[in-house]
Amino acid sequence: MNPHEDLSGLNNELEQKQADEIIDIFKNIKKALSCKFKKSAKQFGFTPPQLSVIFHLYEIPSITLNELSDHMGLTKSTVSGIVDRLNKQGVVNREIPKDNRRIVKLSISEEFKNNNDICNIKKNFLGDLISDNIKNLDPAEVEKIIYGLRQFSLLLNNNDDK
Repeated sequence: MNPHEDLSGLNNELEQKQADEIIDIFKNIKKALSCKFKKSAKQFGFTPPQLSVIFHLYEIPSITLNELSDHMGLTKSTVSGIVDRLNKQGVVNREIPKDNRRIVKLSISEEFKNNNDICNIKKNFLGDLISDNIKNLDPAEVEKIIYGLRQFSLLLNNNDDK
């Protein structure tokens, strides 16, 4: 038996084990974020998808339904249902521009904006989500986390170029 082949097999096994562990970590992160997002949305009287639509419309006012569904990575019919419910609650406005009657622009209603600080809701959600979890960590440990995430992000983005 060739010792080089043995090493190659061990490396492949180690790589697969590490890849599986990374996938499991991301699944756990996604689950934790989802639970926290659900709790935050409920606190404001919305479902997570509704709060996500509100955040998107806050960031990109006068977006079309197609653009919104692309941004959210959801089907147009799913986003349309969410927007319908928010429209009935007076949170979202639909506007048909005079120059192009085939599209519908979506925005957050003035009444909702006047009664809710969306920027603060978003800041509190994101801020609490991250800062509450890292505030008791050693700053050097936080830097290691940031470094590792940045390196992994770069690795994934560099592999897109190939």
